[in-house]
Amino acid sequence: MIRVPTTAIERERGGGTMTDVIDRGVLRRFDICQKVGRGAYGVVWKAVQRKGGNGVVGDDGDAAVVVVALKKCFEAFRCDVDARRTYREVMYLRALASDGVGHPNIIKLHDVIRADNDRDLYMTFDYSETDLSRVIKARILEPVQIQYITYQLLRALKFVHSAELLHRDVKPSNILVDSNCFIKLCDFGLCRSISSVGHPEDIEYTDYVATRWYRSPEVLMGSRRYNGGIDLWSVGCIIGEMFRCRPLMPGSSTNAQLEMIFELTGNPTSDDVESWQSPYARAILRDVRAKCRVSLDELCRDRLPGDARSLMKCLFNLDPSKRGTPTTALEHRYLADFHDPRREVVYPHGPIGIGISDCTKLTADEYRRRLYGIIAGERGESESTSVHSRSDGMNVVPPTVSFDSMEANDISRE
Repeated sequence: MIRVPTTAIERERGGGTMTDVIDRGVLRRFDICQKVGRGAYGVVWKAVQRKGGNGVVGDDGDAAVVVVALKKCFEAFRCDVDARRTYREVMYLRALASDGVGHPNIIKLHDVIRADNDRDLYMTFDYSETDLSRVIKARILEPVQIQYITYQLLRALKFVHSAELLHRDVKPSNILVDSNCFIKLCDFGLCRSISSVGHPEDIEYTDYVATRWYRSPEVLMGSRRYNGGIDLWSVGCIIGEMFRCRPLMPGSSTNAQLEMIFELTGNPTSDDVESWQSPYARAILRDVRAKCRVSLDELCRDRLPGDARSLMKCLFNLDPSKRGTPTTALEHRYLADFHDPRREVVYPHGPIGIGISDCTKLTADEYRRRLYGIIAGERGESESTSVHSRSDGMNVVPPTVSFDSMEANDISRE
């Protein structure tokens, strides 16, 4: 059972700030259980959709109880950049679940609700008890659980990449985890189509990609022509963090991050530099070199199984074309206990399009009008009857995660 600090409950009973206020129309549809997270861009509550409110029917013929994560996005259309990210996240998540089911390891967006003030936006998602960042901090993961989480993450990325999308922000806090060790990749606000990589009008690509500790060297070097290798590099960082129980390479700046990378991989060869296709790489490398060498075993305190080390070395290849793909990573012997090609599906409808090219820039008002038009056009349609199903059809009994040993401060989302 997940414990929430008493102070968090007290704050909610005290009324909280104005940004915590929920519109009356939303409260008519949901019973709020508790606040589970808050950040600069929004607040998240655990909520129960009121019976009959969405047309979902249980096995007994009565309206089913659906537990969701209700997210209020502050000022979702504050500026062109924020509006663009809001629009893209909604549209890409809708497209990834266009068959009504989606992928078991990718968060499902159930509904988008217009706020009364026309500035905020409500979204409802699958509910999970915590995220991988908090689980890692609690130091409760066993090796088999790390293996299973890695498998599911790569399975999700195989689906995303097959739709010709890049997630671009794969990190522990964007991986939701439940007590069955089942994960869902979330936060698709930085997701982009592969076809837009390197487009001359795409000025965002190098400015907003991922959190520094999980960025690949080509991104740190300012490359505008990267591929799915950037997500695989992030997976390598996450595997190491799960074993180390803290970030693998927590650089304090871009140059410091590159130095930590080169201490692990060795300094780049001329072929590596060419593979990045960055006009800035050679200038940056004049100031950035590895001062010493460190091994994965040293970073992970000798906790790293040999097969995990082997996979990480593949994912940490400085040449992105040599990191492989999610498919080749899933075939690695480290994941042999879970690997089953029948369960590692691809997106069935070809490259995803959302009606607006990633390189097209609209105003915040234009994005808002388009999104509101979609919401209005879909009102009255019933939601999928599988909204809270977590079955993934696997033939291996997954390891569970006990949250009992986790400190309250580790798992609450303040």
